[in-house]
Amino acid sequence: MDFRIVKPQGKLSGHIQAIWSVSTLDGQHNTTQKPLYCDGGSGVTFVLSGEVGLSNTSIREPILVQKYNHKTQIIEISPGAQLCGIRFHPGMMLPSLISNESQMMDLLVVLYDQLAQKNQSGHLATLYRWCEQHTLPDNPDLAKRAMLIKLATQGKIGEQFPYNQRQVERHFRQWLGMSPKYFQRLRRVHSSLSKLRANPYVSLADFAFEHGFSDQAHMTREFKAFVLTTPGELSRRLKATS
Repeated sequence: MDFRIVKPQGKLSGHIQAIWSVSTLDGQHNTTQKPLYCDGGSGVTFVLSGEVGLSNTSIREPILVQKYNHKTQIIEISPGAQLCGIRFHPGMMLPSLISNESQMMDLLVVLYDQLAQKNQSGHLATLYRWCEQHTLPDNPDLAKRAMLIKLATQGKIGEQFPYNQRQVERHFRQWLGMSPKYFQRLRRVHSSLSKLRANPYVSLADFAFEHGFSDQAHMTREFKAFVLTTPGELSRRLKATS
C-alpha cells in the first residue's frame, strides 16, 4: 500500500488535519485492512477506483462525507484501489458540508472528476488547492468554535466561555455529533493511544494514572469502547513489530 499525506501549514492548519492519498497494488491477493483510530474529526473521502469498506459495510458512493467520528473503524481496501481525501480537525468541517448544501455537493462532484485524472501527487496538490479556495480560515464563528472545542478538551468550558451548559451541549451535538463529556473521553483515549504507540514498554498501571484514568481497568474499558482493543493487546502488538 502506498500512503501519502500532507499536513497543511499556515491558516489551513487550524481547520484541516491532513490531505491524503492511498493506492494499493493491483494483482495482490488480499484486501488491505487498517484501523482508523477515532479522534472526533470529520472528513471527505473520494473513492476513485476499486472497492472500499468501513467496518464490514461497503462504501457504495464515490464521495463519502463523514461528518462525525465516534469510534475506531476498520477500513478495507481492495487490490488496485485508489482513494484520497481531506481530514478536518474536530468540529471544523465546513458548515455547507455538514448540511449537505447542493452547491457544495456539486463542487465535490467537479473535484472528484479532477482527481480521477491525477496520480497520487496530483491528488495531494489538487486537494490542497481546493482547500485553499473553499475553506474559511478567517471566519470568526469557526474561530469561536475552535476555542470552545479546545476548552472542552481541557475541561474548562464553564469558567472561560460565555455559553451555558445547555448551549454548549447543543453546539457540540451540531458540530461533533456528541456531548462535551463524550468528546473529552474520546480525546483522552486518543491522546493516550498516541503516547502508548510511541512507547509500548511503559508500565500500564502507571500509564493509566498519568493520563487521567482512575485505574488500569478504567483505561482498558475506555480503550475497548473507543479503539476496539485494550492497551495490553496494543502494547503486545507494537512490541512484536518493533
